Amino acid sequence: MKLILKTISTPNPTISLPLNVLEKLLISDRDSITISIGAIKESVTLIHHDDRQQFIYLSSEIYKRLFLPEFIDVYEIAVENEILIIGPVIGLLIRGKIDELTKQRIKIYKNYLIDYKHLNGLILLFTLDGIDVKNKLVTGYAFNPKEHEWEEGIFPFPSVVFLRKPIKEPIRRNLFELIGNKFFNSHVFNKWEMWESLSDNEQIRKYLPETVLGENVENVRRLIEAHQQTFIKPKAGMQGSGIYQLSKVGQEFNLIYRVKDKNIITVFETWEAVVYYLKSEISLKNYIVQQRIPLLTKDNRVMDVRVIVGKNHNGDWIVPGMVTKFGEVDSIVSNISSGGSAQKVWKSLCEIFKDDVKNAFKKYMEIEKLAITCCKVLESKGLHLGYIGIDIGMDENHNLWLIEINNRSPDMTIALDADDYQLYYKIKSAPLHYAKWLSGLGGERRGGL
Repeated sequence: MKLILKTISTPNPTISLPLNVLEKLLISDRDSITISIGAIKESVTLIHHDDRQQFIYLSSEIYKRLFLPEFIDVYEIAVENEILIIGPVIGLLIRGKIDELTKQRIKIYKNYLIDYKHLNGLILLFTLDGIDVKNKLVTGYAFNPKEHEWEEGIFPFPSVVFLRKPIKEPIRRNLFELIGNKFFNSHVFNKWEMWESLSDNEQIRKYLPETVLGENVENVRRLIEAHQQTFIKPKAGMQGSGIYQLSKVGQEFNLIYRVKDKNIITVFETWEAVVYYLKSEISLKNYIVQQRIPLLTKDNRVMDVRVIVGKNHNGDWIVPGMVTKFGEVDSIVSNISSGGSAQKVWKSLCEIFKDDVKNAFKKYMEIEKLAITCCKVLESKGLHLGYIGIDIGMDENHNLWLIEINNRSPDMTIALDADDYQLYYKIKSAPLHYAKWLSGLGGERRGGL
């Protein structure tokens, strides 16, 4: 139920709700209560008014202390742990500094609010220098749904934060002090950390390419002798950059990498020459080496699937959709940023299985199950994630392989590359629906309106 927030003049801090609302919230016998708006809590006197007036009346003095903007008046309420929540108040922590934010620069963040009518409340944009831990306030921008614009100001610190940038431990501690564990996508893990986290899980292990650290050249040699073909990848690399393919051909070793959309091949006669070259050209301690999987190709373009995984409005892991990525012709990577393209995954699966719809659907479900299992395992390791992009490949025998997980900044525009606008807006709004659930509102909850 949506309620409109209005102010009243009272001698004491007071909140007034319709009697039928108090009864639904099971608090009609209370004469006082603690209210929570964002990270701020206030103790107030609780009274009621006529049921026909679907308003929240709040004392003017409390309203001012909460720094609520006048252009937001529609909120939802719930009771959790004896506290009356008014909200949601959701924040997106973004890169940069307050004085660097312009209306033009932050316009792109409106895309998260395509479904604002089902969110309601106060949605904030802020940067690290806008956080006031002591007063539980934030300087930044609030979304004005009436004007469909961002409005600058000082606001209550949000009760949930969706992180759009990496943060360091001191900031993590500040956030925990303000809102507990209600901030997500805060952990950024590299490829080696991902492999270590998942490889000890029996359900996932069979989907992982054998992987070793680049600095252990003895293990690298063993890997290439065992599989003949390997990839050398930067631990923290993104968008397919900095990847080498190292293969053993007879007694020689071929190293392939991309420069200006072209493959460069260097041939080495000995293993010692390979090691010398790699140590002189790249810092092996920053790389992993993986067994190369013979992924399916189409027209000499390597392909894999980007699986979009996120928490929904009930806090459950779901897969809103998938997109097939194709690399550039003869490229060793499938990244769109490296010259590739995209396609709706169902069309790709039907092509792979030659219109055998039953087997295409079974493979779709296997991909979905693997992706969700990965998220649950990472979550069990203590990571609070709300939105992830997972790359899963398929070999010539239709076996699945886990290629990469991106939780730093999964690119939602990949859906647009596949001309799937419905999926794009669905996944764009999903993190805020999860944030709303996390705030204590929305979803299948008792004691909420």
